[in-house]
Amino acid sequence: MLQSVTRAQKDKADPYLVQKIMSASAEQLISYIYDAILNGCRTQNQEKVLSGLTELIKALNFDQKEIAVPMYQLYQFCLERARKKEYEIVEEIIGEFKAAWSEAMNVS
Repeated sequence: MLQSVTRAQKDKADPYLVQKIMSASAEQLISYIYDAILNGCRTQNQEKVLSGLTELIKALNFDQKEIAVPMYQLYQFCLERARKKEYEIVEEIIGEFKAAWSEAMNVS
C-alpha cells in the first residue's frame, strides 16, 4: 500500500516519527497522509501535497469500484489544483475527507 521508509530516510528522520509511522495501522497511515497534505496546503508546500495525493491514489482499492472511482476522480482533481497552486480548494476537499475518515475509522 504505502512505500516503506528507506534506511537513508530513517537516518535523517526524527526517530519518534519513524516509530509512530512504522507502528501505525493502515487506517492511521491514511490519516497521517491527510494530515501531511493539509499541512502542505497551509504552508504551500507543493511537493508535500502532490506526494501525499499520489500516495492516496496508490492506496485506493479498485476492487471496490463504487468507492474507489469517485475518490480517484476527486484526488485527481486535487492533484490538478495543487499543480496550479490552488491550495485552498485542495485543503477544503482533503479536510472533508480527513473528517469523514477519522469518524469512520475512529482515528485522529
